[in-house]
Amino acid sequence: MLTTTPRKTMTIDYTKEALAISETVIQQLGGHNRLKVMVGANNFSFLNEKEATVVTTTFNFKGSRKMNLCQIIYRRCPDTYIVKFWKKGTKTMPKVISEHEDIYCDQLIELFEKETGLYLHF
Repeated sequence: MLTTTPRKTMTIDYTKEALAISETVIQQLGGHNRLKVMVGANNFSFLNEKEATVVTTTFNFKGSRKMNLCQIIYRRCPDTYIVKFWKKGTKTMPKVISEHEDIYCDQLIELFEKETGLYLHF
């Protein structure tokens, strides 16, 4: 009698990888706690688009009349970010206020502070 053992296949858990990337993006802005305290950030979320090799991190924030939602899209291949700032109203559709491409990780805080007028550090 022949017995076969099941093959172990190598699978990549893209959700865990995307979560880790999203957490890294938040850490590059100072972390969850700093964002919550300094700008009232909430509703943190991420989206993994493995076919497009991008991970999108999104959060709402308070304190700016111009915009209240930040969307950071990490592109794996060139290792850069696309940062979009949105104005989301209760009765209107969300509107892109500004969009910036080819942003590096060390530029994220400066860009956020410049665009929103809110500070992430003292």
